[in-house]
Amino acid sequence: MGLARLAKQAEEADTSELGPGLIAFTIVVLLAVATFFLLRSMMHHIGKVPPTFDSDTTDDPSGRDVG
Repeated sequence: MGLARLAKQAEEADTSELGPGLIAFTIVVLLAVATFFLLRSMMHHIGKVPPTFDSDTTDDPSGRDVG
């Protein structure tokens, strides 16, 4: 009896409207995709950073030791 009632309610439901659940799910998926691409880009840029910033050359154009 309960299954027949659920089937009848499903037939009567208007499927032309988007419910809040579907809209929220779509937003969450879009945020997840954006986060994936952001993290991928960040890892690419972090990979370009040298392991240390120590160098034997000076940044002073005159060649004098500033430190």
